[in-house]
Amino acid sequence: MATSHNGWKNWYAQWNERFGPESVEDVSNMIPYDQLAMWGERFRDLVMLNDHWMGYMHAQPMILEDGMSMAFVLYEAGVEVDELLDLMDEFEPLEGAIVRVGIPLCWLTDPMDHVHDLLGMVQDLPHIDRDVADQMQQTLEEMLGDTPNNLSGDWADIFRSMSINTVQWLLDIVDLMGDHGRLVLRAWWQGRLITLLREAASTPKRRRGGRKKAQPDVPGVFMDLIQSLDLGGIETGAEEDDDAERGV
Repeated sequence: MATSHNGWKNWYAQWNERFGPESVEDVSNMIPYDQLAMWGERFRDLVMLNDHWMGYMHAQPMILEDGMSMAFVLYEAGVEVDELLDLMDEFEPLEGAIVRVGIPLCWLTDPMDHVHDLLGMVQDLPHIDRDVADQMQQTLEEMLGDTPNNLSGDWADIFRSMSINTVQWLLDIVDLMGDHGRLVLRAWWQGRLITLLREAASTPKRRRGGRKKAQPDVPGVFMDLIQSLDLGGIETGAEEDDDAERGV
């Protein structure tokens, strides 16, 4: 017997009940379904369901329905969804570098916390322990590959530039989403995260042998920013799996 996936069958039923042509007299107040689907696809391409504050990293792209429901709650909160998506699409932490940027969801739900952390990290760069600095440089080189060769300055200058560009972008996000938009998105994410954690807890885990090599204590804000650069893009196989679950 087929069961609904993460409650989406109920979600669609509520959608049809609230916004179907037979239930809404003023059609001008409806959100066109094709527009909602388009918004959902763009969110799926731009946003990772990652929450660095919670230590939660979602390895695969979000499913389409996640993007659609994000767009839906933001629209109801009065956020200009098209403008938000355009701003996200324009995000370029490394000027002159062609990289794919995956925006962690926590950057949208808690942008000011990331602003303060990034500015604090930039201020502390000259005083970082040598071992930590070496690990940060190695991580940057591994994540960006040959990209730094196209940029001026050493790894610290590159990270400083990335941080300032990201801070400016996050402040634009704050202005565009407003307090209500961020609170609504945060509430949506709390509910979604519970479901994702339950799914992860019920999935058998593979055992990995060997010991991990001890690493210096690299500042979390550095890892947050570097890990946002999704150089591999979205895997086709993951998209096909999501489509299969939705019966497409």
